[in-house]
Amino acid sequence: MYKSVVYHGDELLGDVEIYPEEKNGYKNIDVKEIRISHFSQPSERCPPLAVLHTIAASGICFKMESKTSQSQDTPLNLLHSSCIMENKTAIMMFGVEELHLVAMFSRDLDRQYPCFWGFNVAMGLYNSCLDMLNLRCLGIVFDLDETLVVANTMRSFEDRIEALQRKISSEVDPQRANGMLAEVKRYQDDKIILKQYAENDQVIENGKVIKSQSEVVPALSDNHQPVVRPLIRLHEKNIILTRINPQIRDTSVLVRLRPAWEDLRSYLTARGRKRFEVYVCTMAERDYALEMWRLLDPDSNLINPKELLDRIVCVKSGSRKSLFNVFQDGFCHPKMALVIDDRLKVWDEKDQPRVHVVPAFAPYYAPNAEGNNAIPVLCVARNVACNVRGGFFKEFDDILLQKISDISYEDGVNDIPSPPDVSNYLVSEDEYSIANGNKDIPTFDGMPDMEVDRRMKDAFLASSTINSADPRVSSLQYTMASASGAVPLPPKQVSMPPYFPNMPIPHVNSVVHVAPNEPSLQSSPAREEGEVPESELDPDTRRRLLILQHGQDTRERLSSEPAFPGRPPPLQQVAAPRAQSRGSWSPMEEEMSPRQLSRTARKEFPVDAEPMPMREKHRSNHPSFFPKVDNSILPDRIPHENQRLPKEAFYRDDRMRVSRRPSSYPAFSGEEIPMNQSSSRSRDDDIESGRSIWSETPVGALQEIAMKFGTKVEFKPGLVPSTDLQFSVEAWFVGEKIGEGIGNTRRDAQRHAAEGSIKNLATI
Repeated sequence: MYKSVVYHGDELLGDVEIYPEEKNGYKNIDVKEIRISHFSQPSERCPPLAVLHTIAASGICFKMESKTSQSQDTPLNLLHSSCIMENKTAIMMFGVEELHLVAMFSRDLDRQYPCFWGFNVAMGLYNSCLDMLNLRCLGIVFDLDETLVVANTMRSFEDRIEALQRKISSEVDPQRANGMLAEVKRYQDDKIILKQYAENDQVIENGKVIKSQSEVVPALSDNHQPVVRPLIRLHEKNIILTRINPQIRDTSVLVRLRPAWEDLRSYLTARGRKRFEVYVCTMAERDYALEMWRLLDPDSNLINPKELLDRIVCVKSGSRKSLFNVFQDGFCHPKMALVIDDRLKVWDEKDQPRVHVVPAFAPYYAPNAEGNNAIPVLCVARNVACNVRGGFFKEFDDILLQKISDISYEDGVNDIPSPPDVSNYLVSEDEYSIANGNKDIPTFDGMPDMEVDRRMKDAFLASSTINSADPRVSSLQYTMASASGAVPLPPKQVSMPPYFPNMPIPHVNSVVHVAPNEPSLQSSPAREEGEVPESELDPDTRRRLLILQHGQDTRERLSSEPAFPGRPPPLQQVAAPRAQSRGSWSPMEEEMSPRQLSRTARKEFPVDAEPMPMREKHRSNHPSFFPKVDNSILPDRIPHENQRLPKEAFYRDDRMRVSRRPSSYPAFSGEEIPMNQSSSRSRDDDIESGRSIWSETPVGALQEIAMKFGTKVEFKPGLVPSTDLQFSVEAWFVGEKIGEGIGNTRRDAQRHAAEGSIKNLATI
């Protein structure tokens, strides 16, 4: 403890005693004089303590009290009362940071004098995050190349075509050569279009001459000049032709926008409500990045033109991307930001838990990959964003805010629940695969090829005899066209170029993110103001997604977690305690009627997983604004480039986190597979070897009984339309219903159904 003095400007408010906290980096700071320069803006709905607890990396810096200010009309007492009544903080500038004083109540009847907690945060961060939390808004950071767009100049087209032709000339496998010839043809077709535009500012499409239209790009600052660019938009082909420098024709670019971008963009600004603050982080050259974003957001609905220069961050090629650099001006806190990128390892390790990895957009190499998805890649990203936002604010409202109101001056940071983090709602598929002993489930990049189709099916059948794909490890399927018709592939499929049909199918550690399992009205786009029509999900996918919504692994954290957690070695899987959901996040403006609740209770969670193609980024030095262009066409992608390290096992009060474990869905569309049928062949092998792995639980005992009779038990799931969103499971034995169970989780309902079924069988 040491004594200090508090000023408001030049006005002396009084003497105080400061008690530094021992468990943070500011314990040795000796603030002999606290000079308040200004106050934060009043908060509409979030207490200042909740905001600062969410964004302050070091937690509480110190506690401060004034024992000499016993009278109610002393300056410090008036300051204390004003801060509490107006939900604001007193701010002292501390270098490039802000020291916030939060007025606290005391539960000690003898301590009825002003007392405060002190927090240190980056300049401007508090006001920015306060606005976002009040509006229920998070940050979202987009990569550009191969995530949202693919762009080529004449030089990059020539380099890619030349490299492919060299490979074709030395290729002895006809199928591989044919695959590369098809890719060359796609490059050449687009090169012809770009050549016409670069030379004449017009193209001939289906015998029709399409001339360029001039578009004026306003000056972004006083140091910039307005730019007039000639543009051609070929909407049917999803192509835009533009020129980065209108004075230099060699900077003409053919841009392909990723399908379903409109859906994702519409969600971000649906009904005029801002759900996310949008940023861009790319390794591209700045003028190129600004033009690509202008094409993606022509009406400037996502980023205000006045903020473009600050919100589009360009990183030097070879450097790591970092949320710290993206938000260096205090726009947002990394815990409140989601990243959409096609590469994981380009991000700082501490930011990787917040990256949703999408398959690289490869319209020339895999033109049918996007269309073969049951749900387009960017629609999955939209669903992920919605799930993350719903889960974040459900925890913020239902857990953190509920506890904050009970915190008093005498408490410590350990008495406050850990704040929500976007990374809590992005889960690595590798963790689930390792936990379930399922390390070699194939993935596929969506390139239609008969030979790959055959080998994929052979590989799946071979692997399923050893270890059937665990239905709890779920991902969206890439489907392939074959001679006998479209055959849906297993949940996780091998990403393999169609040029290598004779190679063994490689194991690819792709990344999948599973949405939060809690039964929240906000955890699916289908449940948030109806943005996603039910028709977008086929019946089989809807059934799978319903099953997926419950039972994820617990992610526990220390209450005083650093802002950027490091990544430890892979952890051993430990069974996490399950906690009952505390209801849905439902802010006032997004509440739903009982009729809506009943309707949404039957809808399903969207899957947010996508297999990733193995294709490496194309890199080129021509021109400089392409960061991912290479002269080589299909270099083998580093197998572990996008492998996410298993998450840390943070220890925390298990009441604060609901268990998250992926649930099951059938491996083949159109085939109803019981939820308990996971790894059935492996279990058969165990039983044949004399090991009983079922009898320890009612479900296992019931399965063992069924096995002895040469049959199996089917558990058919359902939902009870109540405000608690309970689960109902029916047990069917030889075509007859023998039991039913209801529980707060699918597992509980299944257990109750098994217990009742065993009792019913005993009376037969």
